[in-house]
Amino acid sequence: MSEKQKINRRGFIRKSAKYIAGTTLIASAGSKSIGYGRPLKKQLSLKIKNPDAQVIDANMPAPNGFSNEFPPSVVTAGGRRRIFVSCGRAVAIEIPVDTHILHDPKCTTRSPEIWAIGGFDAEITYGRLPVFTEYDRRTMYWRKNYCGTFNVDLMKKDSSHPEWVFSINHCESKNEIEKREYGTFSFHNSINLNDPATPETSSGIKANGRYSDYQAGYFGFVSMSYAPITAETKWGAELFHNDMGPVMWPQMGFMTPDGKEVHPDYKHPHSHPSSLIAEDPKDGRKYLYVFANISSTQQGKYNMVGAARSPIEARGMPGTYLNFYKGEYTEPSLPDDMSEDVDVLIRQRGGKADAIHPELYNINRFFAARLKRSGLFLSVESYYQEEYIETALRLSEDLRNWSDRFVVPNTRINRRTRSRNKPPFGLFYPKFLSADGSNHYEIDESEPFYIIAAKPHGLSYRQLSIEIL
Repeated sequence: MSEKQKINRRGFIRKSAKYIAGTTLIASAGSKSIGYGRPLKKQLSLKIKNPDAQVIDANMPAPNGFSNEFPPSVVTAGGRRRIFVSCGRAVAIEIPVDTHILHDPKCTTRSPEIWAIGGFDAEITYGRLPVFTEYDRRTMYWRKNYCGTFNVDLMKKDSSHPEWVFSINHCESKNEIEKREYGTFSFHNSINLNDPATPETSSGIKANGRYSDYQAGYFGFVSMSYAPITAETKWGAELFHNDMGPVMWPQMGFMTPDGKEVHPDYKHPHSHPSSLIAEDPKDGRKYLYVFANISSTQQGKYNMVGAARSPIEARGMPGTYLNFYKGEYTEPSLPDDMSEDVDVLIRQRGGKADAIHPELYNINRFFAARLKRSGLFLSVESYYQEEYIETALRLSEDLRNWSDRFVVPNTRINRRTRSRNKPPFGLFYPKFLSADGSNHYEIDESEPFYIIAAKPHGLSYRQLSIEIL
């Protein structure tokens, strides 16, 4: 597809988004609560029935050349089950359809991995693409260094589309230095060109042997990609065929209006997104919800968990998402014209946004699923305090209002003494896994299920048994 075709396609999507957003608001206004959880309760509560359960190392080996930087996604579609394992680039691995990844964690090594998607620079350094002499900023700026499949799910077929595997991706464009056996590579971010990569202004492995990010040269994106379940995409494994670009945008933009420096309210958030397809109990319609860490414009606040949603009939296309703001989903997530040149676009503002709960700041990740029996939504978050990291749950009836935290026992670890290879293991980037290991988004709370996470590299998990009170 040519560059012009891509721009035209994005322009069409943007125009259709205004129509979709308008009909969504009309449908919501004046409609009664027709979904589950009616009438809305004043207080939601739960009991953790297995407080003594421990966080366990699953001992899942990573595919060759990869790491389980965050927990894998299990997807069953077209008679196949795959797990998507990801770091800065992602692969899909086919496993038997009855495989439970916690019961058979070595399933990652029994089948050849299929390249799913990756950061543009990562693809070059690993030899997947030729090294271009001129970097294409228009099509690759959002996943320059990194494209991790943080959330992979299924979108059912409709009258116009077959079933899709889709991914909500965590993407990075940053200054970075990588050493390979064939040389050292310096990657420059494609947003603030006034801050080029040097040994002092780059992310990479430092003298202490740990990797750390140079935050001033770090820019995070939330993007969407999809793969129809066809032979061309290896039955939904190859997500790079349809990389749709960003679906959320900072409300202040990335750069100041003159383009000379990073906007002072842009806090370089690491987005760590999650998604959920669910019915809105207010209007009875189904939406694709995305939760991500975004910059806060509130004084004294850093990053917050924001949310956006798109009507399911829009199939997650960019330009169809509305941000959560003042208690409702009302503000277009992207700038008005995504066909602008990148130099112009990075100065444009996204829609206004609020944190989805006053406590949801400095969160490692926020993930939500639907509970089968009660119809409520359950979330899990890993959050930072000054000295420790801990995991907690919340309940919601409408994906607008969330309860206070229910802390999960035995998940606190000291931030200063944690180790990647020794217990206690942290529940980093947590998500749920059903009791039978088949999905992450619909949980039967009448039986024990799991929180799966990273430690921070490699799979860890904790069994969870709850009672809704």
